[in-house]
Amino acid sequence: MSQSLNDLAVRLTVEEDWGILKTVRLASLLDSPDAFAITYAIAEKYSESQWRDRASHKMQYQYILAIQGTRAVGIVGGTFNAKLEFNLIAMWVNPEFRGSGIADLLISAIKNLAVSKGHTRIVLSVSPDNSRAVRLYSRHGFIFIPEWESVALSSGQRNQKMECSVLF
Repeated sequence: MSQSLNDLAVRLTVEEDWGILKTVRLASLLDSPDAFAITYAIAEKYSESQWRDRASHKMQYQYILAIQGTRAVGIVGGTFNAKLEFNLIAMWVNPEFRGSGIADLLISAIKNLAVSKGHTRIVLSVSPDNSRAVRLYSRHGFIFIPEWESVALSSGQRNQKMECSVLF
């Protein structure tokens, strides 16, 4: 059952959000362990300093949160991959809020962030078997390209790369 979007804020994290970022990121890793290139066991060991660096963009990561009242209900991140492409990462919406439009808002926000950083395209990695995610990304202009990646921490799972032009 989807929830109302009243009082929803979608915004970039700041250093003071480190605890919120930690909570929502760990929740995403528990809920969907095969969807990410990192495990809960690794992320839960990050220090407060590491979470603060992530929240304040001192590392290569930038995170956007969807916050309902005082509770983070969604997250998306952006970073640069080995080819220096803007890479959409960490996309997740709390199961209680799926189908509410939060994922669409998060993708729009990360696209705007990519454009503000001078990028003309975004890439991501997704399992072609994750039909809900594929539909979401396709709706936002992402298309599959013939590149595959092994999910480093998963047992043999391979994700296919998608890309999207963000020229407006």
